[in-house]
Amino acid sequence: MPAVYDLANRGLLPPGFSLVGFARREWEHEDFAQEVHDAVKEHARTPFREEVWQQLVQGMRFVQGTFDDDDAFERLRGTIEELDKAQGTGGNFAFYLSVPPRSFPVVIQQLKKHGLADQTDGSWRRAVIEKPFGHDLASAEELNKVVHEVFGSDQVFRIDHYLGKETVQNIMALRFANTMFEPIWNRSFVDHVQITMAEDIGIGGRAGYYDGIGAARDVIQNHLLQLMALTAMEE
Repeated sequence: MPAVYDLANRGLLPPGFSLVGFARREWEHEDFAQEVHDAVKEHARTPFREEVWQQLVQGMRFVQGTFDDDDAFERLRGTIEELDKAQGTGGNFAFYLSVPPRSFPVVIQQLKKHGLADQTDGSWRRAVIEKPFGHDLASAEELNKVVHEVFGSDQVFRIDHYLGKETVQNIMALRFANTMFEPIWNRSFVDHVQITMAEDIGIGGRAGYYDGIGAARDVIQNHLLQLMALTAMEE
C-alpha cells in the first residue's frame, strides 16, 4: 500500500481508485484503513499529505471471510458494486491474489461463481497472482488450467514483487548504460558474484505459509536467481 499511496501522491492514480481488502480477520472498514494508514506513514517514499490520504480512504473497504465462504464473496461483490457506483470505477476490477498456491483454485472459482470475473460493457477484469505459482511443474500446469478456465491469458499477471524494487531495476542501467562498467562486466573480468539478502524484518505471522512453502521456494528459486540472472547477463 505505501507504493499505491506514492502513486496517488504523484498524481498517477485516477481519483476514483478504490481498494477492498478480503481476509479472515474480524476487521471493520476503519480497522483496515488504519492498518493501511500506519503502513503508509512508515514506509511511503513520498511525504505524507493528509489531503491525498483522505481521497484514498474514501474508496477503502474491508470484507471479512474465508475463501470457501459463499456469503463472504456475495458481500465482496456487493461492496465492489457499491464502490463502483460511488467512485465511478467503470466496472474495471483487478483482483490481487497474495495467497498460498493451494488457495488459488478456490479463490479463482469463487470469483467466477459470484460473477466477479465477468467482463461486460467494455469493462475489464484482471487477476494478479503472486509467486510461488505451484510447488513444481505439475502443480503449476494444473494451476494454469484452473486459472484459464476463468481468465484469458491477457487478463492474468503472474508477478514477483522483488523485480519491482528500484534497486533491482537499476541493475540493468548500471550494467549496460555505464561506460565504465559495460566493457568489463563480463565473464572475462568478473571473478565471482556474491548475492546477500539482508532484511530487517522477520516472517511475522507467515510461519504457516513458510511451513508449507519453505524459504528455498519463497526466496531462492525466484528472488535470488532473478538477481543472479540480471547480474550475469552479458547482453
